[in-house]
Amino acid sequence: MALDTVNNSSLIRTNVWANEVKDVLQEELMMDSHIRWITEFPDGDTLNIPTLSEMTVRNYSEGAQVTLDDPTTGNFTLSIDKYYQSGFKIPEKFRHDSFYVSVAESNFVQKLTRALLEQKESDIANLQSSQTATNPNTINGVDHRYVGTGTGEIITLADIQKAKLALDKGKVMRGNRRCFVDPSVTYQLQQISNVIQQDIYGPNAHIREGMNGTAYVGRFAGFELYESLFLDTIASEAITATAPSAGALTGTAAHANMFLGEEAFIGAMRAMPDMDAWYDNNTRSDVYHVTMRYGIKLFRPESLVVVLTES
Repeated sequence: MALDTVNNSSLIRTNVWANEVKDVLQEELMMDSHIRWITEFPDGDTLNIPTLSEMTVRNYSEGAQVTLDDPTTGNFTLSIDKYYQSGFKIPEKFRHDSFYVSVAESNFVQKLTRALLEQKESDIANLQSSQTATNPNTINGVDHRYVGTGTGEIITLADIQKAKLALDKGKVMRGNRRCFVDPSVTYQLQQISNVIQQDIYGPNAHIREGMNGTAYVGRFAGFELYESLFLDTIASEAITATAPSAGALTGTAAHANMFLGEEAFIGAMRAMPDMDAWYDNNTRSDVYHVTMRYGIKLFRPESLVVVLTES
């Protein structure tokens, strides 16, 4: 095979599969919507973002000298600390012998992309660890981390309503609120008769049946509920918090369900997932490879509530 023919073939495959990668990315992202992505990022792998203090309001009398405060600034640091790669090869013999090689090729590309997406979802879910058992991020008297109050540490309607209260007390905007829960939480909610009543949930087929092609299961207390298989699993945790949030997990497989408000997280994508393809003469194989590099971090602590529940 001539070198220019190999290069042209690789270029065509790169373009074809790169488009498929983009399609999968657009279809599958969920938690990503709660990340404020920085589009302009300077050189290096660290971004410093200045933060401003709250303003003070004072009484004023006619003719009196005004009081001006000096601006107080802080610094928020975001590091590009996630760097992943995934790839596969199709040996020449496999291409010769397999009638369905083009189908296999397409499936491999989708699986490769899916693997990167799942890693990204897991990284976002792991941001729940920005909170700790000894510091449940209590804001205006309401904790943002607590154990489910149902028997056996399962979720209750009151736990979801408390998540809403926590965001409200934190002055988080009421739009675009979502929660990502383990499927066991959806199952537990389905057992609660009040949840499937029309007057509480509105049109409620979604909570009972789900929606084809998505993990959306319904709405409650201002949250869109989504199932996720990528939430962190907590082995044990005893939370030091105000009653009734204080509690300890008694099982060994608790899930860190996340209730999110606007711009809970911030991130910077240094290298978007992109497909490279080439022919490797040494292994006589077509090679497909994707890399992804980014950083993410909790940006607004008031926009994150974590409810720990047992399965």
